[in-house]
Amino acid sequence: MRRTFLLLLVVLLPMVASANDPVEINGIYYNLDSSNKTAQVTATWEWHYEDVFMSWAERIYYYSGDIVIPETVFYEGINYSVTSIFGGTYYNYRMLEYYSAFSDCRDLTSVTIPNSVTSIGNNAFYDCSGLTSVTIPNSVTSIGNNAFYGCSGLTSIKVASGNSKYDSRNDCNAIIETATNKLIAGCKNTVIPNSVTSIGEYAFYECSGLTSVTIPNSVTSIGNYAFEFCSGLTSVTIGNSVTSIGYAAFYGCSSLTSITIPNSVTSIGSNAFYYCTSLTSVIIPNSVTSIGDAAFYGCSGLTDFYCFAENVPSTHSHAFDSSPIASATLHVPAASIDAYKATSPWSKFGSIVPLTDDEIDGIEEIKDESLTPALSESEGVWYSLDGRQIVNGKWSNGKLPRGINIIRYSDGTSKKLLVK
Repeated sequence: MRRTFLLLLVVLLPMVASANDPVEINGIYYNLDSSNKTAQVTATWEWHYEDVFMSWAERIYYYSGDIVIPETVFYEGINYSVTSIFGGTYYNYRMLEYYSAFSDCRDLTSVTIPNSVTSIGNNAFYDCSGLTSVTIPNSVTSIGNNAFYGCSGLTSIKVASGNSKYDSRNDCNAIIETATNKLIAGCKNTVIPNSVTSIGEYAFYECSGLTSVTIPNSVTSIGNYAFEFCSGLTSVTIGNSVTSIGYAAFYGCSSLTSITIPNSVTSIGSNAFYYCTSLTSVIIPNSVTSIGDAAFYGCSGLTDFYCFAENVPSTHSHAFDSSPIASATLHVPAASIDAYKATSPWSKFGSIVPLTDDEIDGIEEIKDESLTPALSESEGVWYSLDGRQIVNGKWSNGKLPRGINIIRYSDGTSKKLLVK
């Protein structure tokens, strides 16, 4: 049955292509619908068929430079309204491939989308690494999955005011789904607003220019692949409302040196920190109950792993594969050492020692948030680990952020506190 289906698919593809051959008008290709008098921005491909299991599309024309899409095009006596940008996928020998209007157009630098466009298809701008800016008009009501996947050069993303479906509130340089408060596409200059509640899949995929990110307390989940291959990312501050870190969320963030998981997180997804090769220390709070397959795979720089969970988290047997845990130190609650030593893969750490107040380099105390001292301005100032001042030891929500915080005293000395 499977071979019959694939053979039928291969036979039908050229028939579909020939029935809807794109038309080139002033350097842009369109699929024209004469019955509705609408035009869809697309491109041209040549299909190759090796056998019933393997076919692929070879792009014939690549867009480059600055592209201005018109609101209407005129062809053979008919005026067409440009309403959509094509996006699509196909399976090539069980592998998902992308072909869309602008996929792989790496020399495309900017695109102007007219106010007549209502939909942008899946993967529409896939891997347009040279694209630096994009503005979504207020007419767009549908943006497909991963529309800006791999657009590593983006510095500006804006949604026009008046759009009923999406926004770029507070000039955040991102696309936010207004009804759900989900951030679906960001760039290296994105500042995540405090009203965003989730980071969508692939939102910052391959955003190599992103060096630091602060995920505010309003965010409760970080989606699958959200920051995958952000190779320049060195600093991540995760807000204390996040409960889950998705599959491969920080996969391949090779410049990330340390990560502190807030006490709100209960699960760390598979491949979450896969190949974070510069990661030397990880702090896991007591709230974490599960760690997925290959969550810390290939973290070749790992030396210290701090886990405050008194009950050993349910941990996949391959969570630490290809990471040098045999020479690394695992720091756990003193009463739980025997449990960690008896549980794989935790038992594979070279050294398992009890957590103490002075064990983490530079951290003198471990406190509960409720015990945090208030300081007058003359006594000192509180800062978060990324250098942001905390007013009187509290954020606007009245709490000190969980994780590592810094007191800088008026005499010039400082102290780090780990708030559990």
